[in-house]
Amino acid sequence: MYQWDFGWVWTYRAALIAAAWVTIKLNVVVLVLGSVLGMIIAACRGSRFAVVRYLAIAYVDVFRTIPILVLLIWAFFCIPVLVRGAQFTPWTCAVAVLSINLSAFAAEIIRAGIEAVPTTLVEGGLSCGLSQRQTLRFVVLPIAIRNMIPPLVGQYINSIKLSVLASVIAVPELLQKTTDLASQVYRPLEFYTALAVAFLVLLLPGTIWSRRLETKEHVERRSAET
Repeated sequence: MYQWDFGWVWTYRAALIAAAWVTIKLNVVVLVLGSVLGMIIAACRGSRFAVVRYLAIAYVDVFRTIPILVLLIWAFFCIPVLVRGAQFTPWTCAVAVLSINLSAFAAEIIRAGIEAVPTTLVEGGLSCGLSQRQTLRFVVLPIAIRNMIPPLVGQYINSIKLSVLASVIAVPELLQKTTDLASQVYRPLEFYTALAVAFLVLLLPGTIWSRRLETKEHVERRSAET
């Protein structure tokens, strides 16, 4: 019978904490860059210029379709070969790929949130004498942001979970460090259990918050309909 010994995890706690900080910093950068880029792509989706609009559609379709693991490996190993002089550190490649992946999904969420605002509210704002910019700022965006937040929180949680794939290009985050330590001391059960608990602690509050936001939004919609 297997004898559990989490003392090994405690022994290497400093290395695991350092890896956890790498994971946190990676995800903070990715969430910020991915969100900003997603807003830009969403704005391009609504552009009156057909070329800009179709390029944004192509961007979203391509990066929502390609599996992120495939994209990570391709970007890290192929771009330096295809583009002479291009060199990526594992960190830079992971940030770029994870941000691009998040932005494609965030752009669709933002676009859907804006388009979900009833046209009657927009027309009402314009008929009250508001300019198009004022209508967007004071009528459309407050409602759209309320619509966007629950799915965006869910997408952010999914992006954080996907960040462990950065381990395949040797980013020293939690999964990569856990794998290294488990192989060194031959205690995979303890280390991977600790990894699962760490992500549970990190993501469970966000998951609960996301569910509450979705429930609150559903109740508000039902109340408005009745």
